[in-house]
Amino acid sequence: MSMRAFQFHGSGFGYIWLLVWTVFLSVITGGLFFPWAYSAQLRWISANTTLNGRPLEFVGTGLGFFFQWLLIMILTFVTFGIYAPWGYCRLKRWELENTILT
Repeated sequence: MSMRAFQFHGSGFGYIWLLVWTVFLSVITGGLFFPWAYSAQLRWISANTTLNGRPLEFVGTGLGFFFQWLLIMILTFVTFGIYAPWGYCRLKRWELENTILT
């Protein structure tokens, strides 16, 4: 039995197109597309990751992340960056809550 429980099967060529279009749309929308772009990237990562041979699936949506992201941005701004570590933890919590083992 292998000690490597998690395995990632993605490639740079598979990721580059995703990266190009998500960054492009995020830039032309002034960052408003970022939650959808981030969700698409998490979906790709999960689709290319297995745990003990079982695939992961990311079920979160851009709309579901939008309000989390907006709150993180506002609180980080009004606290002059002090909220950033808590915001990062909130982001990671949202990621894991929306990642399932199929």
